[in-house]
Amino acid sequence: MKREITIDSTLCKNCRVCVEICPNIIFQADNDHTSVRPERAGLCFMCGQCMAACPEKAIQVEGLDYSKDFFDLPEVINSFDALIQTRRSVRAFKDIPVPKDVLEQIIAAVTYAPSSFPPLKTEVTVIQDKQLIRDSLPHMVDLYGNLMKGLKNPVARRIIRRKTGEKRFRVIQNHIVPMFDIKLPFMINGTEDAITRNAQAMILFHGNKQSDNYATDIYIALTYALLKAHALGVGATAIDLIPPAVERTPLLREMFKIPKENEVVAAMILGYPKFKYKRAIKRQLESVTWISQ
Repeated sequence: MKREITIDSTLCKNCRVCVEICPNIIFQADNDHTSVRPERAGLCFMCGQCMAACPEKAIQVEGLDYSKDFFDLPEVINSFDALIQTRRSVRAFKDIPVPKDVLEQIIAAVTYAPSSFPPLKTEVTVIQDKQLIRDSLPHMVDLYGNLMKGLKNPVARRIIRRKTGEKRFRVIQNHIVPMFDIKLPFMINGTEDAITRNAQAMILFHGNKQSDNYATDIYIALTYALLKAHALGVGATAIDLIPPAVERTPLLREMFKIPKENEVVAAMILGYPKFKYKRAIKRQLESVTWISQ
């Protein structure tokens, strides 16, 4: 669904924050003004990132309203509510390395994540080498480029659908295809990074395929890692595009030293946030059903 996105030129100061924090880079800026890229407007999924970060409240996304759908964030994180309210998926990072001791604290927090069946089965690979992350990106782009080619072939499309399963195929069709249809050429020529986002560090979560409920344990562990990173002032986000690329690319598995018996289930990118969010978006659950006596 294509949503109308407007920028009030009387309010916009051309700070370009929206250009850098938008997941699908729907905005563009020149020396004089910021505008919406019309060919990408259809990629907006109402995450609210642009409106949450805009210092001047100059952006209006159809279906969202500053007064109804957003609230100002607390200046100080002094409670659990403040911690979860201020955490955002961060994709724009400062060019500052994340120290090893900070990453160690994040990993230590993961050890507190409860497991479905003891012992803890989650394994992690911490990539602190920024150049290694950059070197891995073209191989990830190649995989998704080949996927896009395959989806255009009726026979290959049926094979992909059967291998991925109906639920995952819907995600590919409804989200990955529209995004890569537009962004893949920019990723191939190296002018855009929609996967690793120029992150300073990355953590891969994986587990032995023979273990019980390892995927469930990993998603819980990922949540602990995201919250601990935020508590330490580190920005992070989970990137669903990375695990399939590593899983299906032998060279990437070798680069990241993933044991052959393991499945990479989740990945998070990290770095110090380049921008501070002014407000957060209110969200509602799809439904809440109370059953009481």
